[in-house]
Amino acid sequence: MTEKKRLIIGITLLFLCGGGMLFFLDTLEMNRAGKGELPFGLWSVLVFAFMFAGVLALLGRECSLITKKIERYERDINEADKSLKEAQAEFNETVERRTFEISVINGSLNREIAERMQAETEAKKLQRRMELILECAGEGIFGLDSNGNVTFTNKAASEMLGWMPEELVGKPHHNLVHHTHSDGTVYRVEECPIHMAYKDGKVHYMDDDVFWTRDGRSFHVRYISTPILENNRLVGAVIVFSDITGRLQADRESKKMQHLMELILDSAGEGISGVDVEGNITFTNKAAALMLGWSPEELVGKSHHNLVHHAHPDGSLYPLQKCPIYMAYKDGKVHFNSDDVFWCKDGTSFPVEYVSTPIKEDGTLTGAVVVFRDRSLSIS
Repeated sequence: MTEKKRLIIGITLLFLCGGGMLFFLDTLEMNRAGKGELPFGLWSVLVFAFMFAGVLALLGRECSLITKKIERYERDINEADKSLKEAQAEFNETVERRTFEISVINGSLNREIAERMQAETEAKKLQRRMELILECAGEGIFGLDSNGNVTFTNKAASEMLGWMPEELVGKPHHNLVHHTHSDGTVYRVEECPIHMAYKDGKVHYMDDDVFWTRDGRSFHVRYISTPILENNRLVGAVIVFSDITGRLQADRESKKMQHLMELILDSAGEGISGVDVEGNITFTNKAAALMLGWSPEELVGKSHHNLVHHAHPDGSLYPLQKCPIYMAYKDGKVHFNSDDVFWCKDGTSFPVEYVSTPIKEDGTLTGAVVVFRDRSLSIS
């Protein structure tokens, strides 16, 4: 029950009691008229005074209760206000702390973003530099994944193979350019050294193999297949190759020329020998071997002076430093001697006429060529 209802009920009961008392007194006054008691008017004043006192008491009590409630509410409000201020202060402190933390995090993020952007820029520069290196390389270079598919290729490789780079990337390398031996037989991928590199993790080298171009032609290549390891896991291979068709042709021509020179040397009537800067024989023709009584194999690698020019005709020692043949590959001049002797394997000697001509490579003395003939044959 609210205070308002309680107050109304109290005053109502008070006035009902007062009215009842007045009615009772009025009745009593009529019954006792003239007996000398207090007059009705005085009783009325007393009753009204009692009622007024009662109302005042009720109002005072209610006012006291209201005052206590107001004081309690004020205390609650003060406490709530204090709590609110503390909460506000704590909130402000939290906001400041969070703001500081966010600023620190934001600063870290900004630094990380800047570092990442710088790293990406450096990575792009490095990637571009690597692309330029690959494009400028004279040898063909391409990469394979663990399935043998081409992952990248440089300009030299695509030009040699006749494919555009985008036509090679993603395609199986073996099926495109390494599917057949030079004799036309099928090259099984399991036997392919390039395939083995990204399977066994070893470097594989081939000095002479063939690759096939887009138009079905083959050319001789030398290549090295190197595995790619990422976190100790095989992820593919890099192949570096070069076209050696020209080199093989040059080797064949060189061998033909060498064979021709050997035929010429062996057909010459004079003895011809070559010596290096140490005086050791590097080559000799058939005529020289026959005149000296040695086989060419026995002469090559041996000291020319110690074998055939170690003594004068009278048997006295021929010092190396005074030997005209020796002088040719030391002073770089041509030396001729028309009256000397060479010694044979069996210890005999024969008169010779020789010329010792220095050999120069790029301006550097590398040996001498000795051309001699047996003077005894011309004398007879």
